[in-house]
Amino acid sequence: MTRPAGPCKHKKQRTSFMSPSLTLEHLRTSGLESPLAIDTPPEFSWRTAGADPATRIDSATIELNRAAYTADLTEPVWVGHWTPPGIPAALYDGPPLEPRTRYCWRVGLKLGGRDARVWSEPAYFETGLGQDLPRSAQWIGLEVTEPPIEQTRVQYLGSRFSVPAPVVRARAYVTALGWYGLSINDTEVTGNSIAPRFTAFDHRVEYAAYDITDTVIIGDNAVEVRLAEGRYRGRNSAQGIRSVYGTQLAAMAFLEVECADGTVVMLGTDTTWRGGHGPLVTADPQEGVHIDARVIAGGTKPPVPSPRSVVTVFTPQVSIVAAASEPVRSVAEVTPRSIIELDGRIVVDFGQNLVGVTRLIVSGDRGQEITVAHSEVLGADGHPDMDYLDMSGGMLPRIDPIDHYTLSGTPEEVFEPRFTLHGFRYAELAGVAAGQIHRITALVVGADLDYHGEFHSSHAGLEQLHENIRWSMRGNFTDTPTDDPTRERSGWTGDAQVFAPAAVLLADVRLFLEDWLRDVALQQDPHGAVLDRVPRDTISSPESEGLYPGKGAAGWGDAIILVPWTLYQHYGRTAVLNENWDAMVAWVEFCRRRAADNRHPDRTGVAQAHEMFIIDTGFHWGEWLEPGTEPGGEGPSVETFLKNATHPDAEVATAYFAHSAHLLAQIARILDKHTDAKELEELWLNVRDAYRTEFLDSQGLPRVTTQAKLVRPLMFDLLPTHARPLAARRLTEQVRANGTRLSTGFLSTGLLLTCLSDWGHDELAVDLLLQEEHPSWLGQVGTGATTMLETWRGSHNGKANGSQNHYALGAVARWMYEHLAGLRRAAPGWTDVHIRPVFDARLDHVAASTMTPFGRIGSAWQRHGDGWTITVDVPAGIRATLADRELAPGTSTWTLSEAGTASPRD
Repeated sequence: MTRPAGPCKHKKQRTSFMSPSLTLEHLRTSGLESPLAIDTPPEFSWRTAGADPATRIDSATIELNRAAYTADLTEPVWVGHWTPPGIPAALYDGPPLEPRTRYCWRVGLKLGGRDARVWSEPAYFETGLGQDLPRSAQWIGLEVTEPPIEQTRVQYLGSRFSVPAPVVRARAYVTALGWYGLSINDTEVTGNSIAPRFTAFDHRVEYAAYDITDTVIIGDNAVEVRLAEGRYRGRNSAQGIRSVYGTQLAAMAFLEVECADGTVVMLGTDTTWRGGHGPLVTADPQEGVHIDARVIAGGTKPPVPSPRSVVTVFTPQVSIVAAASEPVRSVAEVTPRSIIELDGRIVVDFGQNLVGVTRLIVSGDRGQEITVAHSEVLGADGHPDMDYLDMSGGMLPRIDPIDHYTLSGTPEEVFEPRFTLHGFRYAELAGVAAGQIHRITALVVGADLDYHGEFHSSHAGLEQLHENIRWSMRGNFTDTPTDDPTRERSGWTGDAQVFAPAAVLLADVRLFLEDWLRDVALQQDPHGAVLDRVPRDTISSPESEGLYPGKGAAGWGDAIILVPWTLYQHYGRTAVLNENWDAMVAWVEFCRRRAADNRHPDRTGVAQAHEMFIIDTGFHWGEWLEPGTEPGGEGPSVETFLKNATHPDAEVATAYFAHSAHLLAQIARILDKHTDAKELEELWLNVRDAYRTEFLDSQGLPRVTTQAKLVRPLMFDLLPTHARPLAARRLTEQVRANGTRLSTGFLSTGLLLTCLSDWGHDELAVDLLLQEEHPSWLGQVGTGATTMLETWRGSHNGKANGSQNHYALGAVARWMYEHLAGLRRAAPGWTDVHIRPVFDARLDHVAASTMTPFGRIGSAWQRHGDGWTITVDVPAGIRATLADRELAPGTSTWTLSEAGTASPRD
């Protein structure tokens, strides 16, 4: 039984809850604010603000206690310690915490020269059910009788319970095989959310905890769980495949209500629950919903149409774990830019490409049917285009995102779809007159992340580019990091790895990506191959696996190493490296065996020694969608697909093999795995030497000199020292010869500008960033796009083509923060930072800021006379330098001369 919630009490001691110059803020438990279900040892983190430059933090003490109304708790149940340098965080290492219990904690800083500590206000969290959920409740659901390839109806499951006294505390713990919604006494608890998030359902499913204290009443109560297909049974991937993980929907819930008289009421899902159907008839992640408002909800409230008993569902081999990342829910509401009537239909332009649903308030006749179709673009006739997403020549199914409503005839009916997501800017309503519509808005649905990254510039195009990148990230960081929210909605590992270095600067994605990596590791095959799409969203067949196995692609599978490395570099926590160590080793070993045991059939004669480190077999996407190499319509073709399967780009595959081996050797050193590090360093050197033998000429330069094939070996440290400046110069020549336009593809575009800047070509990097002719970033902006496009133009022959919301090309945001604004992290976790902006006379000012484990860091520069002025914000705990001057914590403004010297500005 959980102790009642209440104030946190600590032993009295010399304390100060504030300092004239320093405060403690942003207290988080395992990265979350006041979480209700922590099932693993919690991590406690905090930030400081307002530190005086002379303030020195010597140490921190973390006190943990139970939170209770009446207990006089003078001694903490655990005390932790932290000393700088290092990120301000401490991992709980005390005795096991009690389940379903509320705890509080606070942190106190010992400042140099002071006896008293500066204490934070308390922060709270609750432990979850641990392994108790399966023992407290059963998987239940109405029996699904439809075949696996057909849609099934939304289930309404319900029960009733009685509460004898005023409620002190009430919690609901819920999960499902499918997507669920929870209501108590007709009050929605979950709102417009997506739960559980898309995880490796063949291994694990998440549960979430909800505070239902204010919805439970004395006397009779009704609980209702609505259960839809979701990612478990609904359509997935570009193939639109149903029932990837199973056919039988099921829910599991446990309610615990604590009363003022000491009574505890518990209710778990079991065979006493009843079920039926309701106004939400069907709901599919891709297709949309069908709502019939004439139907009375079944399963919970009388009168119940044809209620029936539920069945219990046995689901072996599935772990039930507490949600460890931010919830997916409605995070914003967008009003229309315009509403017009066209050919008897209502066309709504929301002015922004987004991901979510439309919310409609309408009046009409009973039985009146309304459809709402969604699209990212308009056709030439002014109506939403439904054809633009077909890049397969008709080989893949067309799935139109259309919501269907049947009115009940009551005034001002509200239709807000649940259990579906659409990618759209435009909505078209049919079956309704303009005068019947009271209000229509778009609800933006996504992972509720802290989007803290800010970028501003005197160049309006750059500001719009940054906004486009943010909106694409928001639309694709939903229940898993997807490539697009329309055609595929797949967790492509390649997209995640190329964008992760930008993502960490734009938002707090640590928990989101750490949790996704757990699925990458869980669905890694026994040989170490990493899936191209995680979680798995299709059903493989022997026929398809022969041509495209869906795993093991270079640059995609390497996400298991590159994404943890990115998270470690930004957040400074080695835990992500430790957790993924086995999966990282398995991937590199898979690459090693593939290189050693397989030789491309085109190679003849006796194998040379270096060939055992060359990867030239297997399916590889390569430098996907390089400008000038895209087949007709700026999209892939069957020929491209076959080439990737039968004649993959060995340079790309071998380069990534070398890069991953090199990074893994460094990770081994960080984790004190010195024997492993030595072996991996030897492997890295062998692969590097093989790369040089196979792909470089006598000067040590790439034999094939595309932009990508110059960027990759420069960034992956694969070239001999003497050849690197020559390769960098050749890269600049390639860019200039191409009309100062890029020609890199999917894997290298995010590295291009950084590569140029690393070799002293900042001006050319800015030229490319400001280029407005296709292919270019501002070329996309010039099309009027409000999100990043899958292809550089997003159209072919005047017609939209491909996804209009694809964040991968937005990886350039990293260069905008690190180089243009000058926020260059010089050590993991931002403990050391160099402020080194790229000044350019074409820009009057640039400003950017991002959040570090210590707090917000930012720089803002502008032209000033013969030089530049720059204002820098540095949080306490970071060592920052500007032109070799060490900066004190706080805000300071400097003047920089053309010679690069810095002097304080009054």
